[in-house]
Amino acid sequence: MPRFFSFLSSEKLVLLLLSFLFLFSSCDLVNSENEEPVECYLSKIQFNQFDSLNFRTISGGRVYSLTQELTVGDESDITASFQYAYRENSIRIVDQLNFHPTNPFMAVTLEDGRPVQVLKYFNSVGVLLIHEISYPEENKIRVDLTREASTGDVLYIGYSEYLKNDEGNVVRHRSFRQTNQHPSGFLPILDRSYTYDDNPNPQDGLYLPFFANVDFPTITFFSSNNILSYTENGQTFNFDYEYGPSGEIVRQTRPEGNVILFGYANCSDLDSPG
Repeated sequence: MPRFFSFLSSEKLVLLLLSFLFLFSSCDLVNSENEEPVECYLSKIQFNQFDSLNFRTISGGRVYSLTQELTVGDESDITASFQYAYRENSIRIVDQLNFHPTNPFMAVTLEDGRPVQVLKYFNSVGVLLIHEISYPEENKIRVDLTREASTGDVLYIGYSEYLKNDEGNVVRHRSFRQTNQHPSGFLPILDRSYTYDDNPNPQDGLYLPFFANVDFPTITFFSSNNILSYTENGQTFNFDYEYGPSGEIVRQTRPEGNVILFGYANCSDLDSPG
């Protein structure tokens, strides 16, 4: 897996990187003394021995800060740092290492608690990336992607369709880019189907990094559970997991073999990846 937010320390590199993992879902743990559920919040994603993401949450697991930490030997360096601000129908995310007085790093507009627009500002190059999110029918999501340059030039890139099942998981994802070389005007660039486990997805609804790249968000943002496999062009690729005492994922092995660890706060046995 590529390093997550290392590009963000120099925003000129944002256009080249990112395509993976972030509000969080939580898991309930039972207190052995009073049998009352205790909420357990994702606090860390460890990509390898050097690179990790660290989250701080408030108000029932709502993210208020996110940092990326690079550790080499006994030295650690914060390579990215973001602050979240919430209003009734919006979320504003500020890059604390590359602060811009006018535009945030990202701005989210909500309707009925669901995102309908995500603006990603590449302030150093004057580019605005616009994700327009619609819900044309039950269990279907569409994301239209547009790029606006500092000159005012607007480029419509294309759209993605996310088809969900009744369990809240995207079971098929199709993407299309605008082109003059296809009869429909859109070139199919992705068509995948997915299967899932029954355990909560700790990355459900994470805006960073899913909307920080220059492409459509991956299906993990929209899904309630964790991907077990995906099938594309007749080939199937499998994921493997280790789970904590209440079904929360603590270890994910991806199809290419790399391992990602998940740590949680407010859980005495799960405060950090193992």
